Amino acid sequence: MKKLYTILAILLCCNLLSIAQPTLTSSNYIPFIGDAQLYYIADTNSVVAPIIGANVTFNYAGIRGYGQTQTQYIVDPTTTTYTSDFLTATYTDTTGGFPINKNYKKTELTDSLTNIGLVADISTYGTVIIKYDQDPETIMKFPFNYTDNYADAYSGTFTVQGVNTIGNGTATVIADAWGTLLLPNNISIDSVLRIKTIEYLITDTIFITVPIPITILPVEINAEYINYYKPSISKFPLLSFVSGTYTQDNNTLDSSRIIISQYPMYGVGIDELNENIDVNISPNPTNKNYTTLSFELANNASVIVTVFNNLGQKVSDVFNGNLEHGENKLKVLTANLSKGLYFISVRIDKKTITKKMIIE
Repeated sequence: MKKLYTILAILLCCNLLSIAQPTLTSSNYIPFIGDAQLYYIADTNSVVAPIIGANVTFNYAGIRGYGQTQTQYIVDPTTTTYTSDFLTATYTDTTGGFPINKNYKKTELTDSLTNIGLVADISTYGTVIIKYDQDPETIMKFPFNYTDNYADAYSGTFTVQGVNTIGNGTATVIADAWGTLLLPNNISIDSVLRIKTIEYLITDTIFITVPIPITILPVEINAEYINYYKPSISKFPLLSFVSGTYTQDNNTLDSSRIIISQYPMYGVGIDELNENIDVNISPNPTNKNYTTLSFELANNASVIVTVFNNLGQKVSDVFNGNLEHGENKLKVLTANLSKGLYFISVRIDKKTITKKMIIE
């Protein structure tokens, strides 16, 4: 009997170890140049699971997406447009591989990773070059475990329309929870660590004299990042909530929020975003090679029609262009689609309707 208890104790210890909170280290956190990660974009109405603590459950099983994706690339900084501004960068990360909106990172031995600057596209002022050349921002310290936290001050030069000013910011980073991450399609991932980062930054006043005198009041940047990590699966976050706002003189210049997941999601609910436009699919269900999508527009509008499967993955593009006011009908080809449930997304200007379509 004693031997049996010993075996059970060993099995219990092994089980506890398998769901223990993970530790972030430089080797399992910092990506390599050439790495890339595909992300599925979620409905921005989704909220962050409020629970914190040890061995908790982060329930995002009901999160929904639009079938859209984006890819994060890790690139050699010397191949980027602004390499001369960030000569000490170890790597650069960018979404979509475009020449703007890049972050330049530097590995500091094995104990930390810093952000030495970025190139951002702010709608009011265009491309802004931000160099933390006075004091870089510490993105992560290693090793990093549950309840670990730190606050970091950083500062540097902001270049707006060819004129320099100084910006000063603070970042607060905390591992506030770990546990099991629940995602759509019955995905359950244990031993996931949540990292929360709060950032605040403000620039000095900018004085532009050419071609005409312009005074740009201080710009404030507020941002929040909530990332879920399991290093044994990926160096990239499994799920991320990212939001940020640029304000000036209490006026919002730009604001954005994005939720991304490494795992596909079901499509959004029917008529979730706009119930004022009647969209019909006929026949539905269908066993033919096509079905007809019809709707009436009050004004001329830009229209994008896309078909997604029940995992939120795009399977076909139906239409992308301008349509005139009045009744419109579009043929949706279904011959190459297998039997099952699909979603037709109809984006009219900046409003979207999603309808179910069943192929028998």
